[in-house]
Amino acid sequence: MKTDIHPEVFEARVTCSGCGTTFTTLSTRKEIRVEVCSKCHPFFTGKQARIVDTEGRVEKFVRKFEGKETRVSKRKRRIEAAEADRTAQAEREAQQAAQKAAEEKAKREEARRKRAEERAARQAAKAEEAASPEADGAGEKPAEA
Repeated sequence: MKTDIHPEVFEARVTCSGCGTTFTTLSTRKEIRVEVCSKCHPFFTGKQARIVDTEGRVEKFVRKFEGKETRVSKRKRRIEAAEADRTAQAEREAQQAAQKAAEEKAKREEARRKRAEERAARQAAKAEEAASPEADGAGEKPAEA
């Protein structure tokens, strides 16, 4: 390495004009003055609302991104669209299955109703048959062979 090429380093005193804080660091200058330090900078203090900008750059930046959603990648959009399609398909299938079940139930009810009518008609016919020989045969005696 070459000798005597490095600058002389001092223990520098840094003074913030924003909050008046002073601290020391190493530098080639003996005294440094800054407008904003880590004690008063909004990023470090968490008080972003205290930003004072005479040219309006910060407000312009904030307005630019106000109300905008974050950009979603194409892959994520495709995945979400596919998921929505699968959900819609599942809903359609569930609806069709419910409709089919309702139709089958209606058919079973109709068949049950028809069987009940047929049973009632048979019982009525049986009762009528049973009643007519008694009415016909009540006055006559059966013939003996």
